[in-house]
Amino acid sequence: MQDHIVKAVTAAGTLRAAAALTTSVVQEARDRHDLYPVPTAALGRLLTGGLLLAADFKENERINLRIDGDGPLGHMLVDAGYGEARGYVSNPEAHLPLSSQGKLDVGGAVGKGILYVVKDMGLKEPWQSSVDLISGEIAEDLTYYLTHSEQIPSAMALGVLVNPGAQVEIAGGLLVQVLPGCPEEHLAKAEAKVARISSVTQLLKEMQPKALVEWLLEGLEPVTFAPIPVRYSCKCSRDGMVRALISLGRNDLEELAGDPDGFEIVCRFCNEKYTFRQEEIKDIIANL
Repeated sequence: MQDHIVKAVTAAGTLRAAAALTTSVVQEARDRHDLYPVPTAALGRLLTGGLLLAADFKENERINLRIDGDGPLGHMLVDAGYGEARGYVSNPEAHLPLSSQGKLDVGGAVGKGILYVVKDMGLKEPWQSSVDLISGEIAEDLTYYLTHSEQIPSAMALGVLVNPGAQVEIAGGLLVQVLPGCPEEHLAKAEAKVARISSVTQLLKEMQPKALVEWLLEGLEPVTFAPIPVRYSCKCSRDGMVRALISLGRNDLEELAGDPDGFEIVCRFCNEKYTFRQEEIKDIIANL
């Protein structure tokens, strides 16, 4: 089934939930960046988290999630909007032994550090925040950010199942958030459901996102909304790279133009390569 997100809210407007299936999104990230299993799981979780957080956005609103950890993974960056996300990890070949639970050790690969969040909501200035990483497992860190920076009591769970060949078998996640005026009994029901989840990927094998949000809000008359298709999307282009070159200034461009072989620019987000011949650089300089 195509990757998608389904959102729901209780009939009383006390809780909202969202569930995402992101297998193809994470697979494309793995393929574009040639990721080893641990970076696949880590970046896949952050991509899914970004898509869940952007599920209520309007067109042109964006969220950037950057994790700077001291583990072998280095830093990760995800840029997400409504129904689309892109991202990269600084060390795509990071490798660690399996954790004591026999799972990919994402927390160990991320290490200790900081989660930075930048939200561009079309206002004069972007909104920025940062929190210390709680575990490096991504979902717990995003939950902590939502609860402490945005002051929205939340629970997020994320999962990426990667086989030994580094292929993504299934990926996705869920988010439950308390709305103003939520009674304790509604919150207790949702917390009990989340506490029962031992594996997000196993849950997604058993339920599609619509069934998952209905299960999360069971007994509270959930109202679901139309599915939101999601995809891995990068907006880089040759014209954008030309604009980036122009921003370097004449001196740097003249230095680049001195190489008869030209040069290549690689997009960090999608690994698309843009080659510029010497003559093209000279034309850019002539039009400054």
